[in-house]
Amino acid sequence: MAVSQLIDPNDIHTAAATWSGFIYQGKVALYHVLKLLNADSDNVKYNLQLDSLEDFAIVEKVDGQIRPITLHQVKAMKSRLYSSYKEAFEKLEKRIDDFPCEAAYFHLTTENEKSVDEIKREHPKMDIYNNYDGNCFCPLDEIDEKCEREISEYLRKQNLDHFDTTEIRQIFRNNLESIISGRIIEIHSKNHKDDMKIREGAYHSIIPLKDFDIILKTDPQKSLDNEDYYLFLTKELLNQYYCEFCLETTEDLEDRGEILTEDEREKLSDYLQQINDLDKNSLLTFIQGLLPNRKVKLQTIKELKDFNVQQDEFQDAFLQILLELIRPSGKIGQNLSWKGTDNLRYTATAINTGQATKYKICKRIYKNISDIDIDVPYEANKLITTSIDIESLKNELNLQNEIEEEQNSEKNNIVKWYDIGLISLNNAKKKIK
Repeated sequence: MAVSQLIDPNDIHTAAATWSGFIYQGKVALYHVLKLLNADSDNVKYNLQLDSLEDFAIVEKVDGQIRPITLHQVKAMKSRLYSSYKEAFEKLEKRIDDFPCEAAYFHLTTENEKSVDEIKREHPKMDIYNNYDGNCFCPLDEIDEKCEREISEYLRKQNLDHFDTTEIRQIFRNNLESIISGRIIEIHSKNHKDDMKIREGAYHSIIPLKDFDIILKTDPQKSLDNEDYYLFLTKELLNQYYCEFCLETTEDLEDRGEILTEDEREKLSDYLQQINDLDKNSLLTFIQGLLPNRKVKLQTIKELKDFNVQQDEFQDAFLQILLELIRPSGKIGQNLSWKGTDNLRYTATAINTGQATKYKICKRIYKNISDIDIDVPYEANKLITTSIDIESLKNELNLQNEIEEEQNSEKNNIVKWYDIGLISLNNAKKKIK
């Protein structure tokens, strides 16, 4: 039975300000929800609360009041050192003092140098979550598989074995994650704009576990006919790439004895929020602008994998460009560009290949814009890449004859591309100050 206590949401320091890792937190929350549903069907009476009392919490609503059952803190870190987590352990113990409940759990992605028993002796008020198939940690790249294993168990218990295939389990997981990640993205969006309101909004924005139960009993194939499903998956994927980029960048800097400045953290967080604010058409335009050398299609699972921006492109090219350059004059979806000291306009892409591929990349851009008539992103003169430098498409591909033929045609947009150049990040930084 949960401890009865009235809680003022404005007294809660919301977890929503965390700048990275929240997609993984959502996956861990889903895993725990599935564990609860498989443990006891009566658990549908509870609710999932995100980014309020803790990273997530299981709560019940009684007489209009929210009462915590369990609190859960998630740390997506690769460090094994106890010292890396000590402060977070202490904060979780403070949380359970402030908001009494049945238990408070700490979720690890990496096995700690101290045993579960040793940590318990140091921090008796909290527990290390120890329900990952008998392990006390779950690596980032294993949580999806564990969720799907719980989905499989649920389907067998409900006599829905005909849905228990690899492809359908993945669709179920995506649908279930969309409830959580959609809510998390919404909370982080509001947190960006008004922290006081987000405290109350996150506190009361609970998700009944019954909602997850309903999805697991609904034919998942219906999702595949909905274009919004693939667009949401794309946005969720970009959020996941962002979180992994933040974590990897932080760790790489720490290895060199450096840190990300608060301004850099805030800048990256702003960019993610701008992506999450894009509507369907703007999102497609944004991704195609990142990849003028490729076609973008997002209407089937196969297209989502094969014709979308890939992880290395988004992280190593686009996000790295945004991190290393000063803030632009506009924002994603609305004139994301920089004016250089040469009075030319620059914008970022996800082109992530070396100088040796410059001719191939230019040829692919030319073919792509000829086939689908892509607009020049933000009317830029130069497209920033990781490593390619070329003065213009027309010079690289020797397109002078084509220009004369096209100038009197209806393909005016193609003509605009002929003068577009590519520039490496290192050289762009010399122009953008």
